[in-house]
Amino acid sequence: MTASPQPATEPLITVDVWTDVVCPWCYIGESRLHDAIAAEGLEGQVRLRAHSFELDPTSPVDSDRTNIEHLTAAKGIPATQVREMEENIRTMAEELGREYVTERPMANTRGVHRVMQAISAAHGADAATSYFMDLQRDYFTGAGDPFDADAVVRRAVTAGLAEDVARDALEGRSHDDAVEAEVREAVSMGARGVPFFLFNDKYTAPGALPLDAFRQALRQIAEEARGERSADQA
Repeated sequence: MTASPQPATEPLITVDVWTDVVCPWCYIGESRLHDAIAAEGLEGQVRLRAHSFELDPTSPVDSDRTNIEHLTAAKGIPATQVREMEENIRTMAEELGREYVTERPMANTRGVHRVMQAISAAHGADAATSYFMDLQRDYFTGAGDPFDADAVVRRAVTAGLAEDVARDALEGRSHDDAVEAEVREAVSMGARGVPFFLFNDKYTAPGALPLDAFRQALRQIAEEARGERSADQA
């Protein structure tokens, strides 16, 4: 699943989403959003832009923990309860036709966010969003590891970033300020976690909304946007 292709004209709706690569609810929320776009017949008319937000900034940079072990250690949640939570999310993902691996590697995601910012600076928000969302989907399907430095850099190079620029970002020598700025922007709008959505620079929505809620929001915002365009052309 990739970001919606962009039409020649300005998209009817822009959806900004603050997200983290290891956030399961971000994966569910983005999946529901794409299904809602399709259900409302808005393919090609919605632009998705990813923004940085760390699910757990205190996670260690170098870690061999799984997500199960991390939550058990960091939050004091029994492993059996964490596994039950993961199984519940897997069921939701399967209902959406998405794969979901319940046990995954876990570490600090700051470096991945810096690489996304480096791609954005060099090639724009669309390229950065595609890079980040593909990485997130591969993480939850077990097809990729966002904590494998060489793999992350290879992906960045494929996205058009010079290898030395990608490594500088991943290792913390650049683009940290851009990550901080996006986190502050989300917090200033009331975000306390992710996913956090902003529609057409007007309407915010925290969390992975139900499919019907996404559909209703898209329908109303599309109608409003069409009305504004008609008025501008009159």
